[in-house]
Amino acid sequence: MTSDHSSLITEYKSKSAAELNDIFCTPGVATLPTPGNYAGTWLKRIENAGTYKPFNRISQWLMFEVTPFGITFHTNAAGIWYFLNPALAAGNFTMNAGNSYWRDTKAVSLNYETSNLPGFVRGMLYDEIKPLSKNHALGIGGFKAPRDDGDNFYFLLTRI
Repeated sequence: MTSDHSSLITEYKSKSAAELNDIFCTPGVATLPTPGNYAGTWLKRIENAGTYKPFNRISQWLMFEVTPFGITFHTNAAGIWYFLNPALAAGNFTMNAGNSYWRDTKAVSLNYETSNLPGFVRGMLYDEIKPLSKNHALGIGGFKAPRDDGDNFYFLLTRI
């Protein structure tokens, strides 16, 4: 990672949830991210009822605040989540650029319905990203539930 990447991560970590929301809701067309491996950085919790459900709080703390994570985006509108390194794929997904499920904006949805994960997990996972440049994307992570319940945290992706 270059010093430019490090300074961007520092900048985004210092932003409030409201500022991150404003960036995520920037008008424009949703486009799929540039293919490649991206390191993830936990940014902020989104204050809503879903964030404080015990399962959400514990699982998201363990898997995203504590454990290094990332995403590999492929050219075929698909990708994988991984923990620690890309060889440890945790769940594959398909991407669709369109209307956000959680915000009044355009975004890229990450859908896990066709994943190799256990059935109960596939149906509940859902994330959205908003590419910021060819090397960065801002994301909202959580569960497939309505706004103010499923949208639980912001994360930054940096292409490595």
